Amino acid sequence: MFKFFSGFRKEALILLRDISGLILVFLMPMVMVIILALVQEFGWNTLTSEPQVQVLFVDLDHDSLGVQIENGFNSSRIFKVIKSVDNVNLTQEKARQLVFEGKYQIAVIIPENVTKRIRNKIQLLVAKTMSALTMPSLDLFKDIFNKDTIEVTLYFDPAVRNSFKNAFISSLKEKNARIESKMVFNTFNNELKRQFPQFRPPDVEYSESVNFNEVYPSGKEHEIIPTSTQHNVPSWAIFAMFFIVIPLTSSIIKEREEGSLIRLLTMPVSYLNLFLAKIGVYLIVCFIQFILMVLVGIYLLPLFGIPAFDPGNQYILLSVMAITSSLAALGYGIMVGTIAKTHQQAAAFGSVSVVILAALGGLWVPTYLMPPIMKHVATFSPLNWAHAGFLDVFLRGSDFMAVSHELVKLFIFFLCTIAIAIVYRKFKPPIGS
Repeated sequence: MFKFFSGFRKEALILLRDISGLILVFLMPMVMVIILALVQEFGWNTLTSEPQVQVLFVDLDHDSLGVQIENGFNSSRIFKVIKSVDNVNLTQEKARQLVFEGKYQIAVIIPENVTKRIRNKIQLLVAKTMSALTMPSLDLFKDIFNKDTIEVTLYFDPAVRNSFKNAFISSLKEKNARIESKMVFNTFNNELKRQFPQFRPPDVEYSESVNFNEVYPSGKEHEIIPTSTQHNVPSWAIFAMFFIVIPLTSSIIKEREEGSLIRLLTMPVSYLNLFLAKIGVYLIVCFIQFILMVLVGIYLLPLFGIPAFDPGNQYILLSVMAITSSLAALGYGIMVGTIAKTHQQAAAFGSVSVVILAALGGLWVPTYLMPPIMKHVATFSPLNWAHAGFLDVFLRGSDFMAVSHELVKLFIFFLCTIAIAIVYRKFKPPIGS
């Protein structure tokens, strides 16, 4: 234990002598999270909130179908109906041109007399049904058919993703089905009133029998939507932890180049003792970084109009997650610093590899927006394990058992990297390296 505290004191003194470097270690991640949160806020809201998709709408029908489809768009918080551009009413050709030029993504053209044509088809259907009911032997409408094809034109920007296009068409078909169903009921009621004067249709409308109840697995009654803050604060806290690889590898290589490591090894200490001393000091640095990032999310980001960060109330679990993530980052830094031969190698490989692991791990872009192959690759990034664990705690209120998988993987990663560093240094001593 005395050896550990002696090494800890040595590392702390070295770190504290470089005050400017220590300030940068804490300050730069704080500046980074503010800037990136500001940059990503608009784009993030278009993904996580209800965006206003502008839909060019040309109603040549001016009857029930066109009016009700327009009202359906307006009542939705997703679509915004555009009927004129530059104070000029849209025509079908103008709408087509605007979509073709990429200025708008969608245009809906309701053709002339479409409601009248739908009514004609429904009236024929009702007439056939009532004839079969009242005069089954005559079958007056046997040879009468209405094969009129009604087409509503949709223009899509080629850049629109197929998934969004299919979702939009499905939504439009659902609206049309409801409108036509209502027209069928009304036509039947009118025909019954005509044939049976005493008939009085009930003054009620058909209501849907099936309701879809949204239940959140966490048991919370309110909807939890991850904001840019909830994604960015843990993301850049983890990124800052792993970027400790730069000062940590610099310390390891400096000891080796100046001969300090050889002098230390003449004493009865092992590589593990030396590594644990560094881990003890830099673990405190990483933990302070995490606390500062959380405080930035809570107090500074709201000053820029960004939602405040909510850390929840599981402080012990958050501390364990932060410590385990820091250990994984420190193990990686020690491994890189041990294997690298020069400052340039360590700085270049360490920084670039951390950026790659961050990108693969979903820190830049959430994993659920990635293609399937990238989602699979992300599962191998320790930064992804740490990020997933933090999101489980922040958004889902998970307990120790729920995040134990991530904690175990991060700790195993720490043990493996330390073991690699020790084995490498055993077989390749610092003398002559």
